[in-house]
Amino acid sequence: MSENEESKKSVVPKVTVTDIAEYRPHEEQIMRLEASYSSLVVDCSTSEGLSNAKEVRVDIRDVRYALANTTKTALIPYQQKVKEAQARVNQVKEFGEALKDRVLAIEMPVDEAIKAEEKRIADAKAERERIEAERVEAIRAKITRFSSVAAAYASRSAADISIILMSVKESVILPEEYGEFEAEGTIARDNAIEQLEALHKSAIEREEAAAKLLAQQKELDELREKQRIADAEAEELRKQRAEEDRKRMKQQQDELDQQRRDMEAQQRHQREQQEEQQRQQREREAQYQRDQEELIRLRAQAIAPAPATAAAAHMSVEKIEIASICSHTPSDESDDVTTNAPSVEDIVEVVALGFDVHLDTARAWLRAIRF
Repeated sequence: MSENEESKKSVVPKVTVTDIAEYRPHEEQIMRLEASYSSLVVDCSTSEGLSNAKEVRVDIRDVRYALANTTKTALIPYQQKVKEAQARVNQVKEFGEALKDRVLAIEMPVDEAIKAEEKRIADAKAERERIEAERVEAIRAKITRFSSVAAAYASRSAADISIILMSVKESVILPEEYGEFEAEGTIARDNAIEQLEALHKSAIEREEAAAKLLAQQKELDELREKQRIADAEAEELRKQRAEEDRKRMKQQQDELDQQRRDMEAQQRHQREQQEEQQRQQREREAQYQRDQEELIRLRAQAIAPAPATAAAAHMSVEKIEIASICSHTPSDESDDVTTNAPSVEDIVEVVALGFDVHLDTARAWLRAIRF
C-alpha cells in the first residue's frame, strides 16, 4: 500500500456512529443493510433469484433516497449561513476597493509624473543611441566603400578605375567626421588607393593586350574576307568551267547521238535495201523456177513434131531460156543484155516456127512467161 493511500486513510477515519443527529437513523439502516446484504450472493439466472434481487435493490434504494432527502434538509441552515458569510465577504471587498480607489486617486498623479520622466529619459537615451548607431553605421559604410571599391572595379576599364582612383585620393579622413574610426578609415583609404593603382595598371595592360588582339583579329578577319572572296571567285570560275565542260560534253554527246542515229538510219536503210533486193531475188528465183517448169512442159510437147521442127523448137527454147535467164540478171547488167538480145519479133517467129503455131499464139506464150 502506498503512502498516499495511507495518508488518505489517516485523514478520513472510518466512522461507525455519526455525531450528526439527522444521520443517526440512516446510520442504523445502513448497518442493517450491511448486516443483511454484505455477504449476499445474487443469482439472477432464475426468475425467483431475479425477483429477490430486485426486492433487495428496492430496499437498498429506499435507504439511499431517504439519505439524500435528509442531506438536503440538514444543509439548509448551513447554506443560509454560507450566504450570509458570502454577503459579508462581498461587502468587505467593495469597501476595500473603494478605499483603494481613494488611495489611487492620490497616487496616480505622482506615479504618472514619475513614469513620464522615466519615459523621457529612456526616449532621450534611445535617441542618443540611435544617433550614435547611425553615426557609426555611416562611418562603417564609408570605410566599407573604401574596402570594397577595388573588388567592385576589378573588371572595369582603365578610364573608370582612373576616375575612382582620383576620387579616393581626393577624399580626406577628418577626425571630426570619423571620430574614433579615423585610423581605421585612413588604413582602408590607403589600402583602396594601393589596390586601385594595381588594378589600374593591370587594366592598362589588359586593354593594350585586348587592343593588340583586336588588331590581330581585325587583320585576320580581313585575310579571311579576302580568302572568302578568292574562294568565291574560284568557286564561280569552277562553276563556269564546269558549265562550259558540261555544255561541251553535252554538245559532243548530242553529236555522237546524232551520228549514232544517222548510222542507225543508214544501217536501217541498207537493211531495207538488202531485204528489198533479197525479196526481188526470191521473186526472180521463183519466176525462174516457173519458167523452167514451163520450158520443161513445152519441151515435152515439142517431142512429137518432126526432127527439123524439133531442132527449130530446140533452138527457140534455148533462145527463150537465154532470154529468160537474162531477164533474171541484176539491174546493173540489164542494159548490156538488152542491147545484145534479138528483137522481139525474131523471138516470136522462132517460137512460132519451133512449135508450128501462129505468131499470135507464140506472142501470147511469150507474154505469159514474161516477168
